[in-house]
Amino acid sequence: MRPTQIRLAAVAGVLAVAIGVATAFVVGHGPNPVQPAAVADTTTTTEAVVTDGNHPTPTTRAPKPKPPTDRDQQAAKAAAVAFLRELGMRDPVAATYRKTGAATAEVGIHPRAGEGGARFDRVTTLVQLHRYSYGWVATGARADNVIEVDEPLAFQRIESPLTVSGLSVAYEGTVHVTVSEDRRGADRVLGRGVVQGGGTELAPFRGEIAFNDHTVGVTAGWVVFSGDTGADTGIVSATAVRVRFVDSDHTPQILGVTTVPAPSASAQLVTLTGRGTLTVRVRAFGADEVRVLLVPAGTGGRPHARLLGVDTTGEDGERWSVSWRYPDEAFHGHLLIQVNGRGGTAEHDGIAVLHE
Repeated sequence: MRPTQIRLAAVAGVLAVAIGVATAFVVGHGPNPVQPAAVADTTTTTEAVVTDGNHPTPTTRAPKPKPPTDRDQQAAKAAAVAFLRELGMRDPVAATYRKTGAATAEVGIHPRAGEGGARFDRVTTLVQLHRYSYGWVATGARADNVIEVDEPLAFQRIESPLTVSGLSVAYEGTVHVTVSEDRRGADRVLGRGVVQGGGTELAPFRGEIAFNDHTVGVTAGWVVFSGDTGADTGIVSATAVRVRFVDSDHTPQILGVTTVPAPSASAQLVTLTGRGTLTVRVRAFGADEVRVLLVPAGTGGRPHARLLGVDTTGEDGERWSVSWRYPDEAFHGHLLIQVNGRGGTAEHDGIAVLHE
């Protein structure tokens, strides 16, 4: 090697070391330090090549990118599994994941095994979740094609005795109902009861569940429905409805409901076409929030109601409004306006909606 080439190679080596040290200093002392594995993924590889004037100069190669693991999906599945385990499912398995919104998802769960160790090959419960800044939180669950709950509605304010109704199919028709309140760790059970639905096919159930007073300061809890299996293997599926408790206050009242566009005067039917916005205005007394849902036409539509919007900042505590940008697709149903307050829940469901 000629003296000139030796000097050039030495200078290149010093520069490479200096650049590496500077890079390490910037990464290690920034506002959001990166783990070493992350640094390795973003660095490049430099090959030192001895030249004599006839070979190409040193080149820099970028490593092949590694596909990132979906940690968000894994976290959602873990939250759903923990929720079903708390409800009483033994060894729950997260089988499916579906994103339902920017910060919402649905995870399909089933027990790993049932009576006699038989393996489950299908989802038995769909868990709805919402992602907050601190992680995924379950907001409800539905026993797939087994328990459909009409009453109570999600986030309804409840008091004892609680009226429950819906459709179910379970061993000997028996459905267990549990009312619990939120608590750090396992939730506190306030009351239990049973209702009778279908034994071999979906059939209506209705009943009342008495429960103890909730703890002062605790505002929310769950009503959980699970079918009897006839074996001591834990629950196979569950429908869980998020609720809030009535405090001693005035019962909410709905004073009036109007829509834009307005319904026809005779039939109370709002007819929509194409794409647009449906606005529902509500006058209510004793309310903390107003929720507007679209219930599909036909019997048993409540479990499939679609939430159109929530207003928690009503003007003067009396005037509330929810606007929904509807798509260009056919549907038929009716509006369900739910007014929640510390003294309970009031409902209005007298306006039909038709999109042609």
